[in-house]
Amino acid sequence: MGTEPRHWTALPGVLAAMGIVLLALLGSLTAGGRAHAQDDAAQSITGRVQNRPEDGDREPVPDVRVVAEDESGNVVGESVTDAEGVYLIPIEEPGTYTVRIDTDTLPEGLVVADGKEEQTAEVGGNQNVTRAFFLGESSRNVQSKLSLLPQTLANGLKLAMIIAITSIGLSLIFGTTGLSNFAHGEMVTFGAFIAFVVNSDHGWHVIPAALAAIVATGLLGAAFEKGLWGPLRHRSTSLTSMMIVSIGIALAMRYTYLYLFSGDLKAYSQYTLQRDPVSIGPVDLPPRTLFIIVASAVVIVAVALFLLKARFGKAIRAVSDNPDLASSSGIDTDRVILVVWILGGALAGLGGVFYGLEFGIKWDMGFTLLLLMFAAITLGGLGNPFGALLGSLVIGIFVELWTWLVNNANDLKTAGALIVLIAVLIIRPQGILGSKERIG
Repeated sequence: MGTEPRHWTALPGVLAAMGIVLLALLGSLTAGGRAHAQDDAAQSITGRVQNRPEDGDREPVPDVRVVAEDESGNVVGESVTDAEGVYLIPIEEPGTYTVRIDTDTLPEGLVVADGKEEQTAEVGGNQNVTRAFFLGESSRNVQSKLSLLPQTLANGLKLAMIIAITSIGLSLIFGTTGLSNFAHGEMVTFGAFIAFVVNSDHGWHVIPAALAAIVATGLLGAAFEKGLWGPLRHRSTSLTSMMIVSIGIALAMRYTYLYLFSGDLKAYSQYTLQRDPVSIGPVDLPPRTLFIIVASAVVIVAVALFLLKARFGKAIRAVSDNPDLASSSGIDTDRVILVVWILGGALAGLGGVFYGLEFGIKWDMGFTLLLLMFAAITLGGLGNPFGALLGSLVIGIFVELWTWLVNNANDLKTAGALIVLIAVLIIRPQGILGSKERIG
């Protein structure tokens, strides 16, 4: 009887905190959603790039660059097709435009069908014009498979660094709390959309917008811990129940993004148009991609030094290794876990901005990354942030390598990552850097 009143007393606080979190989320995004009602109605050119094999159904072709030019031949916008082969190019003013495919970005062995590499689009005010491109098998000589390997590995490194940025926080949260947070992918999307709203609606450059997104996502992580996960943990709620709650939060957040921002692929105002790649030997990368790789590496090294050298970083590792022992030795575990949520949220926000810069912003982008994040931390060793980094490198590179090994396997990218995950875990069940646990 003595403990029951405390439980009921804590319940209104939990509900109030959850309400604050949801209101903060909806408030910050609804402003952007309302503002984007005009943006969504503004003129644009969109469409799909699909492969039409002679003996099969149409297949979407991702990672193809599509450019829009005005009547003077000046490039006014560009986009890269997503996993469904969809591109979206915002157009500032109505007029006549030429839409063309960058043939250098086409997959090996494919060309634009009937030679129609460009099309004309008459764009009126507040009009969304659709232009589709169809590809077919090439009869010309193409690059050898081996010559494409360096570029494939470079693309894999780019994806690996983004996965690493997002999965380190997920690994730290699991290590300190034991929670498999299925809403972590939606925190990644949250950061991308916050930067997008600040960048597009309020005119901030994408770099300060990214800093705002990092802070906002870190605060969202703190709000989740103080308002939901902390109270549930103190009431001895099972990890299975908390995991199911995280799935519900993920679904609610994901479809809130869809409602507020629609399903269109969106882009930041800066750094999406980069026609001149930087050549590094056999590899060509846009300056934006080089920046993402270098900046991700710097952040990862900084987090690693923090965990290894800083006093609070050592406390995080102690709580991750053994929470009960850390608490008995005088470490404030609740404070440590709060900092982990803030750090994990901030890294998720940064990863979301990087992913949005490289692949575009979409309502389900976090869900797309979530499976790869879980695969990375499982492969590296659950709860080990350094294992998450190593696992991310393996998963990211092998996702791209799979499309190199198996022709036209863009739809099976994640399947390749899961195959390598299963193979490693059969040999080493605890993961690459995980430690064996003694049972009994």
